[in-house]
Amino acid sequence: MTNKVTHNAYTIPDFYKDYLEKYPEGHLYYLTYNEYRDITTAFLKHLSNQIIHKSMTVTLPFRLGKLSVIKRKPVYKSIRNMTIDWQASRAAGKQIRLFNEHSNNNRYKFWWDRRLCCVFNKTSYKFYPVRSIKREVARLVKSKENDYFERT
Repeated sequence: MTNKVTHNAYTIPDFYKDYLEKYPEGHLYYLTYNEYRDITTAFLKHLSNQIIHKSMTVTLPFRLGKLSVIKRKPVYKSIRNMTIDWQASRAAGKQIRLFNEHSNNNRYKFWWDRRLCCVFNKTSYKFYPVRSIKREVARLVKSKENDYFERT
């Protein structure tokens, strides 16, 4: 028997089920699913706007840590460890390495700071931003509209 790792993601319908247990129909704070979804989506868009466009570090509630976008200058031990630019490599017929010259040789990523997080097995959890959010960060970096803090 092998140990299988499962990646369970919680979505808005899962949170709505918990919400209904706390605030059933007829309660003063009861919301329909569409109302709950619209409020949750608007709040998450506001958070992503704060993180991406204003370069803020958002402190998550219930001591779950902090979330931000950071930049780092990668350290390569050899040229073989560098990322390959596949589009340029196919055109040139040989491997061409990617130097990130458009971003001053920096790499950008979402950072969930879990140092002050009070959750058991916190290293088992991972934050995966949706593709549209990652593409928005890439667009802002390439157009030099926004710059993020460097993590040391």
